[in-house]
Amino acid sequence: MSAPVQVGPSSSSGGPAPLEDLEDLLADIGDRVRAERQFRGWTQAELAQRAQLGTVALSSLERGRPTLLSTLVLACTALGVDLAHVMSSDWREPERGPSMTPQQAVVLREAAAGGSLTEIGARLDMTAAEVGSTLTRVYQRLEVTHVPRAERRAAAVRMAVQHGLITPQKRTS
Repeated sequence: MSAPVQVGPSSSSGGPAPLEDLEDLLADIGDRVRAERQFRGWTQAELAQRAQLGTVALSSLERGRPTLLSTLVLACTALGVDLAHVMSSDWREPERGPSMTPQQAVVLREAAAGGSLTEIGARLDMTAAEVGSTLTRVYQRLEVTHVPRAERRAAAVRMAVQHGLITPQKRTS
């Protein structure tokens, strides 16, 4: 049997854990399905019939061949969620947080880099008024309009990063 591979958020960073070897993970899952089938004394044909699968699909699963399962594993990894959690009966729809349009995210990311509305606009080929209007909508969506004006931009950036709407910018020294 193959060594298990962690899929989903890592315990240290909270972000998606790297998927070390998808082939090993698929082989491990296939081994587990085969072991469960053999424990019950069923043939592949019996399990395929009970699961309403074709025997070719079941055989592919047991051999760890890329299937819909690999697509599910890759999607869960990219989302940073644990595969077992998604498959669990305990799964609940995530609470919806604030959102931004892609354009608003671009403007907020640029605003996080600093500068006046005119400077940000020049970097984005926008007018200062367009940048200001976009930031106002961002502040409303992120519910930071109550924050003092001097701190509002930083509060919006923190909120957007916290909700995964933008990624933190890495500082270059």
